[in-house]
Formats: sequence, C-alpha cells, structure tokens
Amino acid sequence: MNVTTPEPDIDALKLMHIGMRLLIEVVLPNGTKFKAASRLIGYKKDDFILLEYPMGVAAGFEKVFLENANIIVRAITDTSFRDIVAFKTKINTIIYRPVKMLSLDMPVHIATHKVREAPRIEVVYPVEVKCNGRKSPAKMLDFSVSGCGLLLENQDIYILQGNRVTINLSISSDIKAELEGLVTSVQADSSQLKVGIKFNLHQLELKKEIFHHCILEMSNSGKVSLSGTF
Repeated sequence: MNVTTPEPDIDALKLMHIGMRLLIEVVLPNGTKFKAASRLIGYKKDDFILLEYPMGVAAGFEKVFLENANIIVRAITDTSFRDIVAFKTKINTIIYRPVKMLSLDMPVHIATHKVREAPRIEVVYPVEVKCNGRKSPAKMLDFSVSGCGLLLENQDIYILQGNRVTINLSISSDIKAELEGLVTSVQADSSQLKVGIKFNLHQLELKKEIFHHCILEMSNSGKVSLSGTF
C-alpha cells in the first residue's frame, strides 16, 4: 500500500516575504508558552523554514530547550488588502552560524485571513500620556493608523478638546513608539476620562506596524478567525 505525504501549502507560504516581521508562540511539552517577535530568513520547499532567533531577556528563549517544541507563527503580508498567514509546526533545530536561527519543519497546513485596511480595533495597552506639561498613565482602548481611544483615571492632567498630546507606547520588545496627536473628544465622569485622539500624519509606517501587531495579537487570542487548520 502506498502512503502519500500531504503537500505543504506553498502558495500560502509565498505570501510571506524575506525579512518580514513575525509573531511567534512556542509551546513546550509541559504547556509553558513563550511569545516573541522574529523575522523570516528564508525557506526551502518541502524541507524547512528559517526564522531569526528571538533575542532579549524578555523573550525567555535562552532558558528552555526548544528543539522539537511546537511553534505557531503568524504574519501579515504585503498583499493589497493584507492577509494574516498562520501555521503550526515544530522546531527542528537551532542553527548558530552564520547567525543564530530557528529551523522549523515545513508545515502541511497554512491558514489565511484577509484584513481590510484600517478599521479601528479593540486593544488594551498601558501607555503614558503627556499633555499641557503633565504626564499620566492611561490605557489605550482602541487603535487605528489614524487615531486611538484612551482611558485615564487621573483627571488632574486637564485634557481638553483641541489639546496636543504625546503618547508613549511599548507593546513588545521591538515595538516602542512616541505618537503625537490632537484630542478630538473628551468624556468625563466622576473618576475617569475617555479621550479620543487623532494622530498626526507622520510616522505612518510605524503606526501600520503597531496596527499589524494588534491584528496578530487578535488572531492569537482567537478574536480573528483564520480559514484553514494549523
């Protein structure tokens, strides 16, 4: 009896370009999970995929044995409407030369999902807001490349419609930003301020990168459904 091996979905993999930013999640046999950012180095059809080895203390990868661990990889492509590409496979080995890399088994199934440009998506990120010479911690409640919504507990910062604000944001080890904008709306109650922000026109690529990271986080949490199985 002949047993055929399923062909990898190489057409979906071709949506990914060399050097593109990835969000990876490694799941160890004991259930421990590690998340980090990486980049695609390359792949060989039917054989392997090479990823940049996640660096930095926050990633936690230096402390665990990664070979044969399960890994989920997510990325957003440069196609016209953007596609989320995601697949699950195993880490085959760690390569140390010429640079440190993860070598992955070629996945059989690759899931995809189209994302229309730039809806406002729900997020929850701690940020620092600066306005009228004062600083205050806040929560970012939603994000798009054109603006965001904030929640502040400290009303002593005196944010008013039309004020200029600076938002310091750190959502991963390699995505940190200082975004500037104008206050377009303020809703106050006894203990909180809900503030709408319209971003300045510069830093568009950085804001797109933040938006794409948010989308990948949503797909990781199941808020964005992916067609296919991985």
